[in-house]
Amino acid sequence: MRRLLSSLLLAATWCAAAPAWADDLADEADLRFRLGAEAYQRGDYKAALEQFLTSNRLVPNRNVTYNVARCYEELKAFPEAYRYFTLALAEETDPAVRARIERALGSLRENVAVLEVETEPPGATVFVDRRDLGSRGNAPLSLGLKPGAYLVLAELPGYHSARVAVPALGVGQRRRVTLQLQPIVGRVSVAESARGAAVRVDDAAAPVSCSAPCELDLPEGRHRLFFELPGHRPSELEVNVDRSRPTRLRPELLPLTGSLVVSTDEPGALVELDGQPRGFTPLVLGAQVGPHQLQLTLGGFKSVTRDIVVADGRQTRVEVALTQAEEVTAASRSTENVDDAPSSVSIISRRELSALRYPTISEALRGVPGVYSWNDRSYQALGFRGLGRLGGYGNAVLVLVDGHPMNDDWLGSSYVGYDARVGLEDVERIEVVRGPGSVLYGTNAFSGVINLVSRKPTRRGGELGISTVESGVARGRVRANVPFGPDSSLWTSASIARSSGRNFYFPELDQSARGADGFEAGTLEGRYQKRWLSAAWFLQTHHKRLPTGEYDTLVGDDRTAQTDSRGSFELRAEPRWSDGFQTLTRLHVNHYRFDGGFARLPVDGGLERDTFRGSWVGLEQRVELEPSSAFKLTLGGEGQLHFQVQQRARDESGSFLDDSRPFQVGAAYALVDARPSERLHISAGARLDAYSTFGRSVSPRLAVVGKPYASGNTKLMFGKAFRAPSVYELYYNDGGFTQVQSPGVGPESIYSLELEHGHRFSPTISGTAAAFCNYAKDLITTAGRGISSDPLRYENARVPIATLGAELGVRRDWRQGYMLALSYSFQRSRFLQDQAWSALLGFEQSSEFRRVANSPEHLASFKGALPLLGRALTLATRLSFESGRFDRNERAFDDPQSRTDAYAIWDVVLTGREERYGFSWAAGLYNAFDWRYSLPVSAEFRQRTIMQDGRTVLLSGELTF
Repeated sequence: MRRLLSSLLLAATWCAAAPAWADDLADEADLRFRLGAEAYQRGDYKAALEQFLTSNRLVPNRNVTYNVARCYEELKAFPEAYRYFTLALAEETDPAVRARIERALGSLRENVAVLEVETEPPGATVFVDRRDLGSRGNAPLSLGLKPGAYLVLAELPGYHSARVAVPALGVGQRRRVTLQLQPIVGRVSVAESARGAAVRVDDAAAPVSCSAPCELDLPEGRHRLFFELPGHRPSELEVNVDRSRPTRLRPELLPLTGSLVVSTDEPGALVELDGQPRGFTPLVLGAQVGPHQLQLTLGGFKSVTRDIVVADGRQTRVEVALTQAEEVTAASRSTENVDDAPSSVSIISRRELSALRYPTISEALRGVPGVYSWNDRSYQALGFRGLGRLGGYGNAVLVLVDGHPMNDDWLGSSYVGYDARVGLEDVERIEVVRGPGSVLYGTNAFSGVINLVSRKPTRRGGELGISTVESGVARGRVRANVPFGPDSSLWTSASIARSSGRNFYFPELDQSARGADGFEAGTLEGRYQKRWLSAAWFLQTHHKRLPTGEYDTLVGDDRTAQTDSRGSFELRAEPRWSDGFQTLTRLHVNHYRFDGGFARLPVDGGLERDTFRGSWVGLEQRVELEPSSAFKLTLGGEGQLHFQVQQRARDESGSFLDDSRPFQVGAAYALVDARPSERLHISAGARLDAYSTFGRSVSPRLAVVGKPYASGNTKLMFGKAFRAPSVYELYYNDGGFTQVQSPGVGPESIYSLELEHGHRFSPTISGTAAAFCNYAKDLITTAGRGISSDPLRYENARVPIATLGAELGVRRDWRQGYMLALSYSFQRSRFLQDQAWSALLGFEQSSEFRRVANSPEHLASFKGALPLLGRALTLATRLSFESGRFDRNERAFDDPQSRTDAYAIWDVVLTGREERYGFSWAAGLYNAFDWRYSLPVSAEFRQRTIMQDGRTVLLSGELTF
C-alpha cells in the first residue's frame, strides 16, 4: 500500500509539473502515463509497465523512468529495474529523490550481478554483448545484470571501438572493467621553416604540444593550431585532419623588427649579430625583436660581447668604448695579451710606425722605456736598461723576425739600422721585451728581445714606394700581396737604399772625412702561408763606407768599407691536433758573410782584407699540451749545426788568419703556465743550452702575474740569461802581432728581478710603473795593450755590473686619430766591488773602476698624434730626452773619464692618404731642433765620441693598387 501511495504521489507530481503541450504527442504521452498509473494502482504491473514505457518513449521524463524501474522491481525483473533506477538517478537533481533512488539500488544489488564500466577517455557509449541490442548508456556507468559472462563494447566518436570479455558473474557480485579507446588520428607535420615555434592545439592558452619542427598525431576532424616564436608575430592555421593522409603545415611567422644603432669610439669595428657579420661601425641595421648577442671586433683592440634586447618598433642604441688589446708573441713564443705576458713588454703598433714613418729599428725604439741607441758610423746598436757595452755590436740584444733569430754567428751582432732592413713598411708591429730571454731563445737574448711581426696581406694587389730620409738616404720599394683565402696567402717585397752619407770633422784627430760615409743596401723578403704550414725567406746586404778611422785606418779613405750580407730560409709547421695539443716544427737554413777592407799606410800593412763565412742549419721541435684553460705545458728541443765557420784576414804583407771552427749547439726547454684563477697566472720554465765551444748554460725564469683588482695588473718576474762567447772572441787573432786567440773565455750571465704594476684609468688611458734590478757577471772584455809583448785578448771580467732602475709611463691609446704617450726611465749602473752578496745588497762601487760607460741614467719621451681636416691628415710628434753618458775610460788607471752632454730630439711628421687613388705620403723633420750631440764609441776608435745626425728631412710617397 505504501508503494502504491508513493507511485501515486510521483504521478501527481509529474502531472503538476508537466507543461500544457499543445501537440498530439504530448497529449498521448499524458494519456499513457495516466493509464499506467491506474494499472499500477490496480497491481497490474505489466500493463502499467507497458503504458509507462510508451509515455517515456513519446516524451522522456525522469519521473516516468523512475516508475518504469518500480514496475520492473514489482515484476522481479531485477536487472531491468537496476538499469532504470540508474537512468533515473543520472537525471535526478532533487537530493531527497536521489537518496530514495540510491536506497532502491542498494537493495537491488543483492539480486543482480553488478558490472561497473569505465572508459578512457570517459563518455563512450556502452553496449553489452551486441551493438544491435542498443546502448546501455555512457561511461562511466553501473550495470545490473543477470548472472553470467558478458561481452562489453564501447564506442566514442574519433576513437577506435573497444571491447572486453567479462568472466561469469554471480548474483550479488560486483566487478569493475575499464576499456581503453585508442584515438583515430592523422599525422600533422610542422615544417622546419618555423623552427623554435611553440605549437598549441585548439586553444591559444593550451599547454605547448611541441616545438617546431615537429609532428603531431591529432584526432580526425578540424583543428586550429596556434604558433608562437619569440621575436615574431603569432600565427594560427586551421587544419582538417584525415587519418588516411598526412598533413604538412608551413606556418608563416613574420618577424617583429626594431632598429639597432651600433657605434664605437674607434670606427671600423666589425659588427656580428648572433655570429653573423652585419657590417662595420658606425652601423644602423634592422634586427628582429628579442634577445641577441652582439660582438664587436677591431684589430688591436679587445673584442666586446654584449647581450642586448631589441624592442618592437623602437631604436636600440649600443655605444662601446673599445679597450686596446696589444698582443705579443716574443715573451712566451705564443700569442698572448701584453698584460698576461711574463715579461715587461712595449709594443710599437702599425699606426705609430705609419704616423712617424720610422726608417729603421733603432729609430723606432728611441723613446721606448729603458732603451737607448748609438751610431758609430759603422753599426747602429741598442742598449737595454743601462747595459749597452761599447764594442759589443749589440750582441746582448736578440733581434727576431716572426720569431726567427737574425743575429749573425760571428760576433752575435744584432742589426738595427739599414744593415737590418731597408725599411719598416712590411712590419705590422715591433715587440720589445725587456729583460732576460734565454729561457726561450738561448744566447744573445741577454738584456732584451726585439721581434718584428710581418704585415700579412689583406687584399690582392701591390705597393710602390719612394722616400728620402736622414742623411740623404734614397729608398725605393715594391711589394706584391696575393691572399688565396682566409688561411692562405703569399707576400714578397724588395727594397733598395743608398746614401752619400755625411761629411765629418774630428776635433780629437784634427782630421776631416768627406764622401766616405755612404752606403748601399737591399732587402728581399716574403712569406707563404697555407693554414698551419709556412715558408719564409729573407735576404739582406749592406755595404758601408767607414769615415772614422777605426781600427787605426786612414781617416776618410773610401777603401775602408765593410759589407754584411745575411740570408735565411725557414719552413715552419704549426698544426693544432686538438683543442689541447699543438706542435711546432721549424727547419731553417742561414748564411752570413762579411767582407771588410781597412786602409792603412803601407808601413802598417796597407789594405787589410777580412772575410767571414758562416752557414748553419737548425731544427726545432716543440709540443704544447693544454689539458685545460688553467694549465699549459710546453716542451721543446733545438739543434744547430754551424758547418761553415771560416775567418780569413790578410794585408799587403800576406795572410795572417785562416781559421775554420765548425761548432754545434743543442738545447732543451720546458715551460709551465698555470692559472689557478682568473686573477692569477704563474709561468715557470728553464732551458739548457749546450755548446761544443764552451760547455753548458742553464737559464731559468719565474713570473707571477696577478690582477689585484679589476683595473690593475701586477707582475713579479725573475730570470737568468746568458751570452755565449762568439767565434770572433774565441778565435780571432793576427798571429800574436797585436791579438791572440782566447779559447778559454766562458759565457756571460745576467740575473734580473723586476716588479711591474699597470693600472687602466679608463678604456683609453693606462699607466705603468716598474722597478728592476739587474746583475751581470763574467762579462767578456778585452785585456792587453795590443802590442806583441802584451797582445789583445778576451777574458771574463771579475767585476760584475749591477743596475737599479725604475720606469714610469702614461698612455692614451689610439682613438679617432689621437694618441698620447709619456714615459720616464731611471737606470743607474755600477761596477761592484766583487761578486759577494754584500756588494750587491750594498750597491758597493768598485775601487778599480769608474762609472759604467755608455749608460745614461735618465731617459724620457713624449709621443703624440692628432688628426687634421677630419682625419684626412695626421700630425705626429716625438720628443725624447737623454742624459749624458760616460765614455769608455772606465778603469781607474785610464785617462780621465768624460761625460757627454744631455740632449733632446724633437721629431715631427705630417702624413696623409688619398683613399680614391690609394696614395699616401709623409713629410717631416727628425731632430727638428738640429741638436748637435756626440755619443761614446769603443776602443777600436781613436775618438772617444762620434757626432750623431743633426736635422734631417723625411719625404715619402707610396701607391697601393
